[in-house]
Amino acid sequence: MVKSNSKRAFKSTPSAPAPKAGETSKPPAPYSTAPSALLSFLETLDPKHVYIVHIDDHPAALKKRIFVVPVLMNIAIAGLLLWRAYVALPYYVALVMNTLGYETVFQVDLNNSGWTTLMDIAMGRAFMFFIDFTLVKFVLPWPWEFFAGSPGNPVAWRQRVGFQDEEIVVRRSRRWDETLPSDWLAEDADGTVYKERILPAIDKRWVKAKTSYLMIDKSWDLDFGGMITAHHLVRVGKANLADFQKTVIAHSEEHGWLTWPVWKLDEGSEEEARKKIVVFKDKLTAMGKENLFFSWIELIQFETSQPGGFTKERQARTMEKAKELFEAQGVDFDEFWKAVGGYQGLPGMPQSSGNPNTT
Repeated sequence: MVKSNSKRAFKSTPSAPAPKAGETSKPPAPYSTAPSALLSFLETLDPKHVYIVHIDDHPAALKKRIFVVPVLMNIAIAGLLLWRAYVALPYYVALVMNTLGYETVFQVDLNNSGWTTLMDIAMGRAFMFFIDFTLVKFVLPWPWEFFAGSPGNPVAWRQRVGFQDEEIVVRRSRRWDETLPSDWLAEDADGTVYKERILPAIDKRWVKAKTSYLMIDKSWDLDFGGMITAHHLVRVGKANLADFQKTVIAHSEEHGWLTWPVWKLDEGSEEEARKKIVVFKDKLTAMGKENLFFSWIELIQFETSQPGGFTKERQARTMEKAKELFEAQGVDFDEFWKAVGGYQGLPGMPQSSGNPNTT
């Protein structure tokens, strides 16, 4: 899992000594100066934000089906707003004309109307103003940003990029980046920014499970203009698709644009997991318990394929079931994992610790 590997990336790099006068300090690990291949792309980004790019390799047909939902929803909302404008606009024009002294059908006879009638009229108009204000303030921005947002919007993105089997995804931090401490780039992986914002967003399983439009959440939005630009640069030969593999991008006043190539950690974690599985199987085979290995595989495949995702609670239950499997075969669960170097990196096992006894 990326989280544990990213921790090693932070903690395995000792703190650099303070630079001497006249020297330029190095970017804080695990960041490095942005590669030249990305410079044309980075020039279009806002330094105030943090970005995550990656390649979405879900089938184009799936992306098309998912995109139909917001298209239909925003068309329906736009239709509702247009209908409301058609109905309400003459009323508001009449009120304005009334205010300017012209007689209209909405004019109120103050001299011959009782307080009850006047209160009913006032309350009715106040309620109408409130409803229309709510629609304009909170509902209108949805279809507006969807169809006409600038510098990029979902419709323009799909018109220019289309639906491809491999697409560049650019995510941009939301307003939480306005309160970032000046030294957040040098935080350990246990720091609030990484633990709550960045590490969950780059988790390998989470990224692999979702196509781009489903990644919009309270911490990250899609940068549609950025995605249009990235694909344009690839199309005209100023960048390659591989340049946009999973990477965290941030700007530092001291170092300029910095990148953290998270995709390298993913590759390393896959290789580590393969090696661990081989050691795991060989150990059980040497003990004459090869059938236990296949029982464990079946358990993991079943639990990780259940609806709702492989949550922490489900991981804990899977651990208990695995322990029961081992004990039923006469194998001490804790001692076995100690012997093979822990279960860190194995699919379907908790990734926060290296062995069962680590809390």
